[in-house]
Amino acid sequence: MTFDSKILTTMVMLTLFAGASLLALELPAKAAFMPLLIGVPGVLLCLAQLALDIRDARTPKTPVAGREKVDTPGEGSRSEAQMFLWLAVFTVLLLSLGFVFGGPLAVMLFVHFEKKNNWQNALFAAAGTFAVLFGVFIWLLELTLFRGFILETFF
Repeated sequence: MTFDSKILTTMVMLTLFAGASLLALELPAKAAFMPLLIGVPGVLLCLAQLALDIRDARTPKTPVAGREKVDTPGEGSRSEAQMFLWLAVFTVLLLSLGFVFGGPLAVMLFVHFEKKNNWQNALFAAAGTFAVLFGVFIWLLELTLFRGFILETFF
């Protein structure tokens, strides 16, 4: 088994989630709710990812004849540029329209343009995002989400 960067990244994330969860245990119940809501599933997912990473590191990598991937020089930079572009789109939409309206709009645009899905799938993903943001966080947990600078200014 080799100790590669995937395992190291997973262990760092596991440490962050576990640390946040342990620190939250010393807080009052209402203050500890949100860190634990994020930290505990994060720990569980990191443990699952660590098991997958260790399993993948143990399996021998045998190249298949004719299936070697050749890296082209501009391929990595294009995907990084796209990643930063979508990060900027998400940031602008969340800051301007808030989580409830900007989040679903950002997901819809991402699913349609980046993942090359049709508008029906994009609208379905946006509706699911809206349902989770509104239904879980606002209605069920009664949390106040950031409304966005534009909505706060005009409404």
